[in-house]
Amino acid sequence: MSDSTQDEGATKLSDADIQLLSNTLNTRYLLSQESFLLFESADNSIFRRREVAIPAPAAREMVTAVASGAERLDDHEGWIYPALGFAEFEIRQQSVNGFRPASVSKYRFEVHPCPHTHPADPPLEVYGNMTFSVIRVTSRDGSTCLEISRNTPLCVPLVPLEDARKTRGQTTLKVFFGGAVDRGELVRKSLDLANSFLFELNARHRAPYSLRPRLDTTRNHPRVPTVNQTVRFPKTAISNSIASLFSIPNDFSLRGNRTLAYLSYYQVIESYLPAVHKRDTIKKLRRVLRSIDFDEEKDASVVKLLTSVERAHGASEGEQLKTVIEECVPSEKLEAFYSANQEHFKKGGPISGVPPINPRSGESLASQTAKRVYALRNRIVHAKDDSRFTDSKVLLPMSHEAYMLQPDVELVRLLAIEVIVDNA
Repeated sequence: MSDSTQDEGATKLSDADIQLLSNTLNTRYLLSQESFLLFESADNSIFRRREVAIPAPAAREMVTAVASGAERLDDHEGWIYPALGFAEFEIRQQSVNGFRPASVSKYRFEVHPCPHTHPADPPLEVYGNMTFSVIRVTSRDGSTCLEISRNTPLCVPLVPLEDARKTRGQTTLKVFFGGAVDRGELVRKSLDLANSFLFELNARHRAPYSLRPRLDTTRNHPRVPTVNQTVRFPKTAISNSIASLFSIPNDFSLRGNRTLAYLSYYQVIESYLPAVHKRDTIKKLRRVLRSIDFDEEKDASVVKLLTSVERAHGASEGEQLKTVIEECVPSEKLEAFYSANQEHFKKGGPISGVPPINPRSGESLASQTAKRVYALRNRIVHAKDDSRFTDSKVLLPMSHEAYMLQPDVELVRLLAIEVIVDNA
C-alpha cells in the first residue's frame, strides 16, 4: 500500500477495501488527505469532473455495508441493504415548505413502537452546527417506518474537500422494514412506499420532494456533426410559432428535462404533418391521372382515385409521420446520424419499449425512424394503466431512462430542421 493510503484518512481500509469502494461508487481513488479519502469520477464523459472527499468513518461503514450485501440502486441515487431490510434514497426539496427546521414542530407524526434503530426522533436532530428536520411515520403494526432525515453514511454527500471539511449532510428518505428482505422485493416495496409518501407530502402538505435519479451512468452524449463555421444572412423562411417551438427545447435540456425537449421538437414536426400529407396525396392523385391507361369513363380508373383519397383520409399519425420523413429528410442524413450513434439505437439499447434502428434490416430508415419516433412520443405522453401496455410503460421525465434520451432528442432535432427547411 502506498504511503498516501496509510495516513489518517485510510486507517483500517486496505487496498481491497478502497478498490471495492471505488467500484461501487464508479470512481477512481486518488489519495487520502487529513481524515478524508479523495476520489474522482471514473467516467471521462461526465461534465465538470471534480474530486470528491469521503470522510474515513463513512468510507469504513460503506465498505462494511457493501461487504454485507448493500448495493447502490440502479435508477435512483440511493442504496438498498437487503440483510437489514433497509433502503435509502437521496431526495430533492423543490421549494421551501413547512417541514423546514424552523417550522416542522407544528406537525404531528403517526409514530408507533418499532424494532428499528433511529438516530433521532421527530421533529428535529442537531448534528454538529446543523439542524435537520426529522419526518417519520410508522405503520400501525410497527413493522415499517418511513423517515426523511439526515443521511446515513451510505448516502454521505459527495462534495469537494473544502466543503467536506465543514459539518455537512443531506436529507434522505429511508424505508425500514422489520428484517431481511429479498433484493427484488426490497427495491419494489421501498420504491412504492417512497413514491406514495412523497405524493402525500406534496398533495396534503404542499411539500414537494422528489427522488433523485442516478446520473453517473446516464451521461449519454450523441455524436453529431460539427457546427458550421460560416455565419450567413438568413435564407430559411420560418413562422414565429415554429421558431418559438424550435428554441424551447434548449431551455428544457439545460434544466435536465429531456422528455419535454423531445416533445417540443416533435411538435415542430407534427405541425407540418397535414401540409406534407396533403402535398403527398395530391402528388399521388396526379400520378394516377397521368397514367397512360387512366380513363375517367372506366370504373376501375375512378376506383384508383377513390382508393388514394380514402387511404389519405384514414392515415394515422404514425403513417403521416413516415410520409413527412420520406418526403423531407434526405436518407443520407439519416444514414450518417445512425452510423455515428449505433450503440444507442441498436437492439437492447438504453431506451426500452421502442423499435431499434437496423440499417441492414431491409426496411427503409425513414420507416424505422417514424416507428421509433412515434413509439417514443407515445411512451412520454401516454400513461395507460392497462396490462396491455406493460411493454410500453410511461417514460417519466426525471427517470434514469429519461437521462439516456439525448441521442433521441438529437434525432428529432435533426428531423425538425430538415422538415422546416423542406417547407420553407
